[in-house]
This record gives sequence, structure tokens and C-alpha cells, in this order.
Amino acid sequence: MPVFCIWQKNHYGKDECLIMDWKTLCADVAKWAEAHREEFVKDISDVCRIRSTSYYNPDSATEPFGPACRQMLDKALEMSAAYGFETRNYDNFCGSAVYGNNPDNDSIGIVAHMDIVPEDFCGTNAASGGWTHDPFDPVLSEDGKYLFARGTCDNKSCGIMALYAMRYLKEHDIKLKNNVMLVYGLNEEIGMKDMPELLKREKPSKIYLVPDSKYPVCIAESGSSRYGLQSAKLDSSNIVDIYSGRTDEWCGPTVSVPTDEAYAILSGIDPEVARFATMFYDHTRVEVLENGNVKIVVSKDEKITASARLCHVLAKCGLIPDRKAVEALEWMAWYTSDATGAHMGIACNDGPGDPLSIRFNYIRFEDSRIVLYTNLRWPSLADKEKLHAKIEENWAASPMEVRQRRLMDGYYIDPKDPRVEKLAQVAKEVLGRDDIPYLTDGGTYAEVLPNAIPYGATVPDRVRLFGMVKGGAHQADEYCDIPNLLLNMQVYVRALIELDEMYSK
Repeated sequence: MPVFCIWQKNHYGKDECLIMDWKTLCADVAKWAEAHREEFVKDISDVCRIRSTSYYNPDSATEPFGPACRQMLDKALEMSAAYGFETRNYDNFCGSAVYGNNPDNDSIGIVAHMDIVPEDFCGTNAASGGWTHDPFDPVLSEDGKYLFARGTCDNKSCGIMALYAMRYLKEHDIKLKNNVMLVYGLNEEIGMKDMPELLKREKPSKIYLVPDSKYPVCIAESGSSRYGLQSAKLDSSNIVDIYSGRTDEWCGPTVSVPTDEAYAILSGIDPEVARFATMFYDHTRVEVLENGNVKIVVSKDEKITASARLCHVLAKCGLIPDRKAVEALEWMAWYTSDATGAHMGIACNDGPGDPLSIRFNYIRFEDSRIVLYTNLRWPSLADKEKLHAKIEENWAASPMEVRQRRLMDGYYIDPKDPRVEKLAQVAKEVLGRDDIPYLTDGGTYAEVLPNAIPYGATVPDRVRLFGMVKGGAHQADEYCDIPNLLLNMQVYVRALIELDEMYSK
């Protein structure tokens, strides 16, 4: 029997842990984790060699998120089974490893995503500075502290950490009243379509821990509303092209990252007329192309994005005679003039976290239409029904039509919730830190799963080897911190035991 328990006989005559000596438990977990360090690093490396970028493939029954994610799922379940856990495959949308034999299949869940972003994803600075080695050939630093590979930080190492926490419980015969269910997600980075499929096929856990955040507890994540808008057909317009923002083969239009420049190409315009018409606009120049068309190029500054400036210049310069085009551009100039949403009547700062903000960095001319993709991020405590109704009211009053809607509700949990208080207590005691505040931003599975709480696995004062330029999630030379992951095992083992007690009363 584990030495960190004070045992007593229950009324069935069976031994039952009366009091848990947490200090002794954590010391034992630390010793066990260190003894399994080499094996732990190997397991992380093995899953990080799989290029598990996710894309939605609904027509495939065997690979709904693509062949690489199916390979990732097979590997995770194979590894889990080798350690003696029951494994479950939910029609290839995701899978789980289960410890315990609760007769009602009651469980405490952990959800880690095993999909990753490509090397240069959705306009992020993934390639800034460049990878110094193959991102899918893991490299361990000479001191053994850091493992470099795509997915090490976000989120594969956390999934393996959770698996090892379960291994500790199993190998030390610590029997919980609830099962522990580790879910391997495959579509977190692109839409989170995997978790609704899980809930169709599996009994929901009483609580889900999501190790894709920071300690002690994340209590809020902003809501996010993404829209694609388009003008009417502009067959008689002199607009040849409009280009602003980035696109990506995995996620399509990128609305969150501004480009340095934006441009429009117009036909039938005298270059000197174009120069005169735009001479009073800041950060604007006119180029003449070989075919005689003019190219109006604008650049961003610290106050206005290139996309917003382009809308303003095109709407006001008088170089576009088509009234329908000007009407759309005037509305876009108005819309992009305020990132707070005040002009739309939707500004709010309901906290926690940042106030509502609008991003509009993607404009194109496609099929004779002006296309704008935009994203609104709003506080988790905002009245989302009222907010979305007001947004739709603005769209209805505009000359644009909606071609895409993608809504994420955000997440919030009261910091006085007993689960939050318990989890925070565990993290602070194990980490020896009483000064770490709750986190109030992020974007995790907590937005789509019931009773989910983002919990670690980033510890306070994580070393940034390259500052903020690279090394983190979605960046070049992404890495995980092995000593901190071993420390995480202590947090998760204790948290699972404490939660089991909380959910067994």
C-alpha cells in the first residue's frame, strides 16, 4: 500500500485511505518522474515526429481530420494500451485512454490536443528567425532541459504528461472512485469539431482539465465571432484586384494578423490623375503596371492598419466610378474606422479580460465582389445573444451580405467556484507559489466542452530562450521544458486524487 496514505478499514472491511500526506506523495511522484525521464522524452519525441496538422475531411469515415491525424490517434492509443490502459476510438474523431472501472463510467477527464499547426500557420510568426533543424525531428538540448519540435509546447507534451500522471496512479495501485479519462483531441487548432463528436459517443466527464493554458487556473477566455462579408456583383467596375491580409491553405483568410501593405489595381485611370487624387493621403503611393493599369499601394502605421487605410482611400479618392462599388467601400471605410465597436453599438468591457475588439485585416476582390473577413473578440461575460443580434443588425443595414459565420462562445468560471479554489490551491502548493494570479485569456477546448477548466501546464516564469520572437506555441524552434513537465506530474496526480474525492461525495 502507498506510504503516503494513513489507512483505515471501511464498513466493507476493505482498506481505505483516510488522510493523504501530500508532501510525501509529491516527493514520491517527483522521484518516479525523474526515474522515467528518458522514457518520457522518448514518448514525446515519438508523437512529435508525426506531422499531425488537422483539416476537416467530413467525407472520410476513417480519416475525418486527415491521414496524419489518424496516424497520430493510432499512435496515442497504441502507446496508452502498452501502458495497460483501456483505449477507446470515437470513430476516428478523437480517442481516449481510461484508468479505472467505475460501473457507471463516471469519470474525471483530461483533454489534450494532439493536432498541430504547420510551420507557418495563419500568418503567425512561426517562421520568424527560421527553424534551426527539422521541426519534425525532435532535438534535446545538451543539458536535457528542452526538447525542440513542432507540437512540443502546444500541446503534445501535455498529453503525454497527463498519460504519465495516469501511469503513476496505475503503477502505484491508487484506485479512484471515478475513472480518469484522457482524451486525445485532433482538431483543436482548426475549429474544434472533434469535441462535439466525442460528446455524441461518450458519457461526459464530471469535469475536464485542459492542460493547454497556465497555472494556477484560467477562469476566462474571450468569445470570438468570425464573419466573411461580400459586396454585390460589380461587373461594370474598374476594379481589377484588391489585396490585403494573408491566407493559409489550412485556415483560409487570416483576420488576426495585419500586413504591412495593401493595394488595389484599377483600370482605365490616367496615372497622373491617380497620383493627384491620392496625393493628400498618408502612406499612399501610385505605381504604373506594364499593362497601363494603376496600382494604389498603402501601408500601415501605428494607428491604422493597411486594410483600413485602403478602404478609406478607395472610398474617397474618386477613382472608382461604379456607385455600387463605392457604396460598399464607403461602408467598409466606416466599419474599419473603429476597432472598439462603439460605432456599431456593440462596445463592451464586461471583463474579465480585454474589452471587445474588431480585427479587419483581410480584403480581396473575388468573382467581381469585394470580400472582407473580420473577427470580433468579446469579453466572456458579455451578453452574447444581445451582442450577436446587434452585429446581425449592422450586417443587415450594410450593402454587404454574409458568406460565412463562425462563432465561439468563450468561457468563464467564477473564481470562487469550489473546483477553481481547489485546483488553484493544489497548483500553488505544489509549485510553491502563492502569488500567481488567475489567467483571463486563451482559446482552448474549454469553449466547447461542458465543465471544462484550463489547468496548466505552463508554470510561472517559464524560461523564454528566445524572448517572444520564437520558441513558443506556433513559432519556430518551438520547445517544451522537461523539468517543468515532470513537475506538472505532481500537480496532476494530486489534482486527480483531490477531484475524485470532491466528485465522490
